[in-house]
Amino acid sequence: MKKALFTRKEAENKDSTGKNSYFTLFLVLFITALVFSGSLKLDWTNWDDNLLVYDNPMVREACFQDIFIKPADYNTYNPLVIFSFALEWKLVKDRPFLYHFDNFILHLFCTALVLFFFRRIGLSIWWSGFAALLFGIHPMRVESVAWVSERKDVLCALFYLAALLIYIRYISREREGLLCLTFFFFVLALLSKTQAVVLPFVLFLLDWYFNRKIGLKVFLEKIIFFALSLVIGFLGATFFIKNAFVTTNSKSIVNVFGLLEQVLLGGYAYSVYVLKSIIPYATSILYPTPSSLQTQHFVGGVIAVLIFIGALVKWRKYKFITFGLLFFSFNIFLQLMCFKGSETAFLNDHYTYVAYIGLFFIIAMSMQKLAKRFSAYSNYFTCFAIAFLVVYSIMTIKYIPAWGNSETLWTYVIKKYPHKIATAHLNRGNYWYKNNQSDKAWEDFNMAIKINPECSNAYFNRSVIYLERGETKKALQDYNRYIEIIHPFDARGNLLKLPLSDSFRHRGSIYIKLGQYEKALADFNKAIEFDPFNLDNYYKRALTHMQLREYETAIRDFNLCHQSDPANSDIINNRGVCYLRLGKFQYALADFNKAILLNGTNPSYYVNRAIAYYKLGRLAEARQDVQTAGQMGAVIDPSIKKLLRLH
Repeated sequence: MKKALFTRKEAENKDSTGKNSYFTLFLVLFITALVFSGSLKLDWTNWDDNLLVYDNPMVREACFQDIFIKPADYNTYNPLVIFSFALEWKLVKDRPFLYHFDNFILHLFCTALVLFFFRRIGLSIWWSGFAALLFGIHPMRVESVAWVSERKDVLCALFYLAALLIYIRYISREREGLLCLTFFFFVLALLSKTQAVVLPFVLFLLDWYFNRKIGLKVFLEKIIFFALSLVIGFLGATFFIKNAFVTTNSKSIVNVFGLLEQVLLGGYAYSVYVLKSIIPYATSILYPTPSSLQTQHFVGGVIAVLIFIGALVKWRKYKFITFGLLFFSFNIFLQLMCFKGSETAFLNDHYTYVAYIGLFFIIAMSMQKLAKRFSAYSNYFTCFAIAFLVVYSIMTIKYIPAWGNSETLWTYVIKKYPHKIATAHLNRGNYWYKNNQSDKAWEDFNMAIKINPECSNAYFNRSVIYLERGETKKALQDYNRYIEIIHPFDARGNLLKLPLSDSFRHRGSIYIKLGQYEKALADFNKAIEFDPFNLDNYYKRALTHMQLREYETAIRDFNLCHQSDPANSDIINNRGVCYLRLGKFQYALADFNKAILLNGTNPSYYVNRAIAYYKLGRLAEARQDVQTAGQMGAVIDPSIKKLLRLH
C-alpha cells in the first residue's frame, strides 16, 4: 500500500492557503484599481508627453526600426516604451484614454508580481498582501502611473520583477533554462529603462539572502548580465544622447555646489526617500532645488550613512532589514544625483517605483514578526496596517486629479511652492499660450523670469508674445537676452549648431520687422554657417537681400531654395520680383507663370505678372491679370490702375 503524499489535515491547510492566496490577490488588485481609477480620466501634460508621444515623429510615423537604433531628442534609451506608444498611436492617435489605461493595467500587473515576490522571500500571504498594497496605492506611485511618459517605470518594473521571480526559482532548481529566461526578461527591462542595469547586483543579493554559496559559478553565471549592463549603460550615456546635458544657469545645483556637496545632497535625497516611504509628507513632479546647504541636508546625509552602515552591521540578526535596505539602495543609487542630468531634477517621486519594494518588505516583515511575537496584540497590528492603507489611499486619490492636464499639474506645483519653481510657471505659460490665452502666458513667463533671471526659454516665449502685440523692440530685448544665456556647447564640448542656427534665424526675423536689414543679414549668415542645409535660412536671407536691393544676390539664394523645394510658389514669385526689378522682364514673366501654375489662388502673383506684361508691352494681358486679382479680393494700387488706364 502506497503512503499518501499528504495527510488530510495537510491537504486542508494547503487548500485553505491556496484560497487565501487567490482572495488576497483579488483584494489587492481590486483596491489598487479602485484607488487609481481616477487616472483613466486624465489628459496629456506638456511635461515630456509632447516630446515622447504626441509630437514624437518616431511615434506618429511608426518608425519601428528607428525606435531601436537611432538617437532621439528625449536623450533616453527606452525603445520598448516608444514602441508601445507607436502601437497605441496607430489605434487611437492622440486620444489619451488608451495610454492611461495601459499604464493603469501595467501597474496592476506589477502589483501582482510584487505580491508574488514578497511571498517568495518570506512574508505570509496576508502580510504579502499588505506590502503589495503599500506598493500599489502609495502616493509616491502616482507619478509613475498617472504620467503617460513614465510608462518607463511600469513597463521596466514588469520585466524586472519577472526576472527576479524566475531567478528565485532558478536558485532552488538551478536549471539553465531558468537562468536564460531571467536574462531574457532582464533584456526587456533594459529596453524599457536603462536604470535596470542594477539588476545583476540584486541577483547577487538574492543569492546571499537565500544562503546560496557564493563561489566561482555564481560569479560566472552573472558575467553576461554585467556585460549587457555595461553595454546598455555606455550606449545610453553616449550614442543615444543627441545633446549631453550642460547648463550655464548659475542657480543650478551643479554650478552652486562642489562635488562633495553634491554627494551630500545625494545622501540627503536618500534619507528623504526613506522617510517618505512611511510619511509621504510631500508629493510633486518638481521640488525646489536648494540654493545653499542647510542643516537638514547635513542631517539627511549623516542619516543616510548611518542607515547603510546599520544595515551591514546587523545583517546576522536582522537579515531581512539588510536585504530590504540593500535592495532599496541598489535601485535608488543611480538616481541620487539626478541633477547632473537635468537642472530641474533634485527629488523625483517616480525614482522610487522599484526601489520602495525593499522598504515595504522591511515594514511588512517587521509587523509580521511583531504580530507573531506579541500574538495577543495581533489585532492591533492589523488595525494599524489597515489605517496606514486607508490614509495612503486617501492621499493618492486626492493627488491624482492634479495630473488632469498641464494647467492643473503646474498650478498644483505653484500652489505648493509659490514663487519657487520657474519651470512650473514656464510650462503653465506654455499651456496658456497654446490655448490662446497669451495674457495669462505672459504673466507666467514674467514670473518665471522673476524667479530665475536665467530662464532662457521664458525670454524666448515672452519675445513671441511681444511680437504678436507689435512690441518689436521689447521682443528684440528678450531675444538678445535669450541668446546671451543659451550655452553654445554641450557637455562634450561639441558646438550645438542646430539650436544656434535657429536662434540667429529668429533674431534675424525680428531685425527685419524693425527695418534693420544689415543686422538681419548678419544673423542669417550666422544661421547658414551653423546649419547650411536649412532651407528657411536661405529664404529669409534672400528676402533680406531684396530689402537691401541686392537682387542678383537674392536670386542666387532663391535658386538654392528652388532646387530644394521646386514646388514652392512663393520662392518662384519672389525670384520673379527680383528679375522684374533688374529689368529682366522675360525671366520675371516665366517665374510668375510658374507661380500661378502652382498656386493660382494668390492675387499678388497676378498683380506681379500684370506689371511684367506691361513692361513687355502686352497691355491687354496686363489689364486682364489686374481684373482677375481684383475679383479675388486684392486691393489694387491706384498707380497701377492709372498706368493701365483702368477705372
